[in-house]
Amino acid sequence: MANQTTLVERIEARVQKKDGGQIVVGSHVLRIDSVHGGIVDVIATRQQPRPTARPVPIELRPRPFPAILDRNEESAAAIRALESLQSVELFGEAGIGKTVVLRYLAYTINSKLFRDGIIYREIRGVPPDDVLQLLWGDFFECDIPFKPTDSQLRHDLQSKNALVMLDAAELTRTEAERVMNVAAACTFLLGSPERHLWGSEAHATPLAGLPAKDVKTLIERELSRPLTGDEALVVEPITVALKGNPLRILQEAALAQLNGHSLTSLAQDLRSDGSPEKLAEHVTAPLTSVHRRILSTLAIFNGAPVQATMLGELLQIDDVETILEELEERHLVRTHASFTRPQRMGATAGFAEDERAEFRDRPLAAKLTQPLQPPIQFAFLSYAREDAEFVLRLAKDLRTGGAGVWVDQLDIAPGQRWDRAVEDALAKCLQLVVVLSPSAVESTNVMDEVSLALEDGKTVVPVLHRQCKIPFRLRRLQYVDLSLDYKAGHDRLLETLGSGAVGTGNVSGLFETTRGVVERSQARAHPEKPEDAVDVRSQRRYTLAGEFALFMPEPAEATEERKRAVAYFADWVSGPRQRDVKTILETVPVLMHSLRWGVKFGMAAEVMRITRSVELPLVLTGRWESWTNALSLAAQSAIAAGDKAALGWVRHQDGTKAICEGNFSEARQSLEQALQIREELRDKAGAGITRHNLKLVAPPTIPTWKHWKLLAGLVAVICAVIVAVAVASKFRLWSPSATPAPTVTSTTTPAPPSATSAPTVTSITTPAPPSATPAPTVTSITTPAPTAATPAVAVPVATLPPAVATLVPTITPAGTTPLPLTPVTPSITANLPLNPSLMARIVRFAGTPTTIVRGESAKLSYKLENAEHASIDPSVGKVDSTEGNLSVSPVERTEYTLTMFGRDGVTERQRITIDVQPRRREKPKSEVAKKRDKSSPTPGPRVRDSSAGTRGSTSAPGQRGSLQIGIGPAGVRIPIGAGTRAPTPTPTPRIKIQTGIGRGYYLPDRP
Repeated sequence: MANQTTLVERIEARVQKKDGGQIVVGSHVLRIDSVHGGIVDVIATRQQPRPTARPVPIELRPRPFPAILDRNEESAAAIRALESLQSVELFGEAGIGKTVVLRYLAYTINSKLFRDGIIYREIRGVPPDDVLQLLWGDFFECDIPFKPTDSQLRHDLQSKNALVMLDAAELTRTEAERVMNVAAACTFLLGSPERHLWGSEAHATPLAGLPAKDVKTLIERELSRPLTGDEALVVEPITVALKGNPLRILQEAALAQLNGHSLTSLAQDLRSDGSPEKLAEHVTAPLTSVHRRILSTLAIFNGAPVQATMLGELLQIDDVETILEELEERHLVRTHASFTRPQRMGATAGFAEDERAEFRDRPLAAKLTQPLQPPIQFAFLSYAREDAEFVLRLAKDLRTGGAGVWVDQLDIAPGQRWDRAVEDALAKCLQLVVVLSPSAVESTNVMDEVSLALEDGKTVVPVLHRQCKIPFRLRRLQYVDLSLDYKAGHDRLLETLGSGAVGTGNVSGLFETTRGVVERSQARAHPEKPEDAVDVRSQRRYTLAGEFALFMPEPAEATEERKRAVAYFADWVSGPRQRDVKTILETVPVLMHSLRWGVKFGMAAEVMRITRSVELPLVLTGRWESWTNALSLAAQSAIAAGDKAALGWVRHQDGTKAICEGNFSEARQSLEQALQIREELRDKAGAGITRHNLKLVAPPTIPTWKHWKLLAGLVAVICAVIVAVAVASKFRLWSPSATPAPTVTSTTTPAPPSATSAPTVTSITTPAPPSATPAPTVTSITTPAPTAATPAVAVPVATLPPAVATLVPTITPAGTTPLPLTPVTPSITANLPLNPSLMARIVRFAGTPTTIVRGESAKLSYKLENAEHASIDPSVGKVDSTEGNLSVSPVERTEYTLTMFGRDGVTERQRITIDVQPRRREKPKSEVAKKRDKSSPTPGPRVRDSSAGTRGSTSAPGQRGSLQIGIGPAGVRIPIGAGTRAPTPTPTPRIKIQTGIGRGYYLPDRP
């Protein structure tokens, strides 16, 4: 582990970091480096972050839609199903009103039925795994970037009981069922173009068109006037021609209003041809070429929202915001729902008059008779409808006193969109004054406005109108009490709003009152906007309304538009200007479209730039399925272009991601491919990072050529020893009669306490030939051992051969003074790992015996350290993760493999082989006895009689030997020497001979 840490430090020192971040996934921490790839490390369990659950109930609802038309039957059926905790799906064609019904149901359903709250998300273009990650992030939070593992995500979402509303769901049926199965306790409300839910477990409702009476109301709202008698007569034909589709009806009504057409002529045109293509051509006929270019560009992105600034830069159109607003008035585009949070705004309130004058000079300004909204002031008044009269009085009093306030009753002009005006006011205000009363505390809109203001760091000033229970999020804020003394509270509130002491700082002109802003704007003829000002209009994201295919350009023109989009977004996302994570995430659907087009058109460089730039936000926010899709597209582009460096980076990232997800086989395959590519390119830094990650999934292996090199070295050593022995024998450097090596006998003496025991060396001696001189005996001195130490270990030392004995140093003869010997205690330093608790290994794996006879059993014993789980194959399976002894009875030669999976992700294997021999067939005893009877008796030894003894008795004293009598194994070997005699031969037994038949006569024994 210490070596591994040193390697990581060396890698970090050599890597040129551009953009970096890290995220924790299970027991791994992933560090992203945009140059060479990600680095994975293992962290201890005690160091892993612990996500915490957010306070419940969670209220993430969309904007309310109170003025809904019709849909009574569909809404009632959906509410009944939801109250019985049954999932509901609303499906229908584009523009039929699915989002409107979802927004209406979000505030109509009884929220007390869902313990953990209500969550609304628009998931157009979001893959299923990322949808689950977003839901997990709605319920849980962590101090550092954290992505739960698949098992942890399932465990956390299984127990949540919430209403999950997914709008613009483009998932397949399988993907939708997968999301719902993971969050099994949640109730889902889907809005989708096609049906996904089937069976009795869910309620699917198709949305049809509006009836004629509701179409009449819808047209009157759009025209801001009641219909005449003639116009009312053509409502029914218009409804039939447009099939009651609300979006198409609004588009035709806007066309009649903005271009001076009558509803009667409109009905006549629709009677001739009511096909969708004809309707699209009809509503776009009055548009200019610039309007058409914007519509065709939005169409190629298939509903992905595009920022207004991006459209202007991509198409090189000035004042694109105004053109988009004109298209929105015609209901051809719509503002994306993600633009709900206020944007940061600088001191731009003083420029409203200039903007209004500039707008009046536009060509289409004459058709918009309603005036622009007045300058947005610095304080936004949030209140409940029940307190409208009191708030109107308060706003007028504050304006009389010189304070700048914004209230919807005074600042929204007739005919202006109420939701857009409130949204812009919240974005531009610097303070929020919330009027508290029992009705305001119960109002969801008021609490949502307070939450947005607090999240964006705005100053919130509570004003108590009537006694009520102050919400928890406002209890720590000092409030102004107007319930007891209105005059005193009014003065204090006026002082707070007009003093310029609130907020984050007193920037020049940032907290001035309305009068000060007007005076300053008059003093400067050409004001300049500060650098920190963000135009809300330019930051809005737009998407095409209705069917995208109706506005799709010609194939050749679409190809050029897509190529231009790929080049533009590659420069946008990887340019010198730093893009924040939130902006890139909102642009991910557009960037994914650009990646697909780049692969199709062979724009490999742009594809890699987009992939590298979008990787960091996707990884840190846990949207790993989108990251996987981006890497897959980058790999296709690199392979097609033959870019090995890019392919090596992609394979490295694939393996890195697989390690964090626990897919070690895929990780090893991808990392080995990346390492091979990077070594071929001599990319040392990249190869070093890949090797580091590869060690987490595969132990270091010895190349094949190193095995052959080791074998050749062993053969060379053996040959050298054989040659040395042969040469020594030839030149008489070694013979059996050489002087034997000295015998070393150790003597152990008592040792003092607390000393360290030393090993005792004992020799093994062999008898020398008689002619050799006896070797001198040398007594060794042993280091004293402590009484409390471990017992000494006796190490046998074999006597050296005579040939080698000549090389032994000369031994001091007897009678001379030997040199003093100083005992030295060996110093042993343990090589311990840095963190042994995390290292997993196989300590022992053996089989006893290794060779058995068929039918017998062998014993397998093993011992593991820090193993997660283990198994023995074949035929054994999963075993205990510490140690064990198992009995096996194989019928043939079998190789058993012990596989250990460590807690740190390391996998280790060891193998042993048990040989099985066939059982020998034994012959029956009767057959053996019969064969023994038929055999001839073994002849006895031939002994030569000698009364004077043997010839060996005359040998020299002290000589020992033996005498062979007889031939072969039947003979007898008799030891001879001083004082020995040959043994007396055994007399031959006499044989009885029978004569006659039956009980014949036996001859007597001969003497």
